[in-house]
Amino acid sequence: MKKRIISGAVAVVLLIIVLILNKTFVFPLCIGLISAVAVLELLRADKCIKYIFSTAAACICAVSVPFFRFFGLFGWDTFITVFAVMIIFFDFIINHKERTFHQTAYILAATVFITYSMNLLVSLLLISDKFGIVYVILALCAAWISDTGAYFTGTFLGKHKLCPNISPKKTVEGFLGGIVADIIIMILVSVIYGLIADVHVNYIWLVFTAAVCSVSGVLGDLSASLIKRQRNIKDFGNIMPGHGGVMDRFDSIMFTVPVFFACVSAISIYSL
Repeated sequence: MKKRIISGAVAVVLLIIVLILNKTFVFPLCIGLISAVAVLELLRADKCIKYIFSTAAACICAVSVPFFRFFGLFGWDTFITVFAVMIIFFDFIINHKERTFHQTAYILAATVFITYSMNLLVSLLLISDKFGIVYVILALCAAWISDTGAYFTGTFLGKHKLCPNISPKKTVEGFLGGIVADIIIMILVSVIYGLIADVHVNYIWLVFTAAVCSVSGVLGDLSASLIKRQRNIKDFGNIMPGHGGVMDRFDSIMFTVPVFFACVSAISIYSL
């Protein structure tokens, strides 16, 4: 537990530093590195990391796309993605005697989904000069606050299992507690931000966004748990002592960020 608390505290400090430096190259660099490590962990889980060309192409794509978006180099993100896809299929042809199409599809899915899901944090930052960074914070909170709320609610009130065959510790009570926690925290953050920055808050849409993000976070968590169960592994990695790998900490975020981005793109939570 001590190791888990220490590594968690270090991660929080690093996150705060990255958020403070959101106008610099540090922001896309952090997102790119997290994306690349997550891709590597997924490829290793399915024993695909041995395909060097595919692995290299996937990592280059994951690292570079956030930079292209952050610095407004539109078109280059598409170029590098298409190039990476071609390399992955080229590698498939070279290794066709031992590599299945399932593995190739898995590599493609992991590369594209993780890269563009995490890259939406950059898009959220750039969506508005005034409240873009608040959107980023809310998108991250949508996953982590929900997970924390679900953990404590499930621990003290949990009685009915949610998906016992996939994640035995998750309960229906915890699931509902996560949604409530998400709504409460996002409302509190928005109330404070609205008063400080003098912006209008669409609370109805905020509550809806918080709820659907919480649900999508559980979907991401269960999906990652299912991959680990089918591959017979406990964690995706050990980069964070006591927490596992990047995928173990960011699995729900990779689902909540796209949902959050879709919601605020449709109807803005904040307005001047």
